Amino acid sequence: MLKGNTVYLRLLSQADLKDRVDWINDEENIQTLLFDWPTSFDKTLKWFNNVVFDNSKLNFSIVDKETDELIGMTGLLNIDRVNHHAQLYITIGNKKYRGKRLPDEVIPLVLEYGFTELELKKIYLYTLPNNERGRHVYERNGFKLDGVLRQQVYCRGKQQDLYVHSILKNEFEER
Repeated sequence: MLKGNTVYLRLLSQADLKDRVDWINDEENIQTLLFDWPTSFDKTLKWFNNVVFDNSKLNFSIVDKETDELIGMTGLLNIDRVNHHAQLYITIGNKKYRGKRLPDEVIPLVLEYGFTELELKKIYLYTLPNNERGRHVYERNGFKLDGVLRQQVYCRGKQQDLYVHSILKNEFEER
């Protein structure tokens, strides 16, 4: 378990899947996410059973320390132990927790784990063009824009660019 001031991160459990399904199927939430949409509980359970033992993925639930309420999910994907990099994601699915700068607490916890425990040298992420708010949060947490992959994904009914940001281990340590 990774502990912050107001939240903690624990491994994603099957009990979290109903909320995950609700968040992914929420029209507002999905606008900035790269999830397979829409989804069902059965499809999500199959996904969970496939990824729970996949060493290239690490999925955490973000939980309120005081109430034990599920806030969102975060983790590292495409963990490459040969080249020492992985992809970060974070979703604050529980709308009442938005606007409280929780990503500023969660992101450093995941980065610390990735750089220290997994011995990664670089952590990167992708955002869709409409996620300016997310890019601002990532940059505030030390990520730098690497570039734009033009028309990289077909998402929400159209071909879209992907913004690529990354942070290196030494940049994280200097913060």
